[in-house]
Amino acid sequence: MTFADQAFTISADHIRCRLAGSFHLSDQVEALRKAGWDRFLARHPAAFDGQLLRMAEHRIEDNRLTITAQSTCFSAYVATRHAGFAEEHPQAERADPLGLTVVLVTADQQVIVTRRSLTAEQNPGALYLIGGYAEPAKGEEIDLFEEAARELAEEVAVTDIARSSAFAIGLAYDPVYCHPELFLMASSRSTAAEILDGARHAPDRNEAAELFASPLSDILNNGDFMPGSARTWSFLKAQAFLQQHFRARNAL
Repeated sequence: MTFADQAFTISADHIRCRLAGSFHLSDQVEALRKAGWDRFLARHPAAFDGQLLRMAEHRIEDNRLTITAQSTCFSAYVATRHAGFAEEHPQAERADPLGLTVVLVTADQQVIVTRRSLTAEQNPGALYLIGGYAEPAKGEEIDLFEEAARELAEEVAVTDIARSSAFAIGLAYDPVYCHPELFLMASSRSTAAEILDGARHAPDRNEAAELFASPLSDILNNGDFMPGSARTWSFLKAQAFLQQHFRARNAL
């Protein structure tokens, strides 16, 4: 599943995600998954084959985003995420887990930026925001706002975002790690200094090597607050979607 970038401003209340069964790899790819996962664990012994949420379909109508999802797992993603997979297996489908990137705007108009751990499996040492992969929940409805809130609580110990001020701002397909990514913007009632201080208590604080705060104006105006630092694909996409979000709001 590949698609062109889609920029929008959709309130959190107008995002619906429905779980519709489980995704199964073809027999040939399943055999590759089993063998490949053992090799992956040998290189990354801390890896966990957790449940992920696969985006099977999506639709945008009347400023509402509707996603049909299936359950999958991290090892299925590892087996299908390389760029040559579609050519090698033209009849097979990728695991396509739904990634979430959250732009966290503080009360004093800063954006929380992270530098990925040097031991991270993807993009070590590059500038990132906050996020991860959506996970299945009990029942058919998955609340993607709550999934984003979970990532914020786990990575930076922020728990004061409001649904009423949260928006989905874009959807894109990662061409390197081959999965769809939903980009959201959330606002905290805390200042950047309060968040950076409190983040040391976050359960998954070690996912990032460093935390920073960048003025929102620098993000919107392409200000280079850390010259020479590599940026992840998701950081660059989030910046572009955020710029389009504010341009659209200012045009109203």
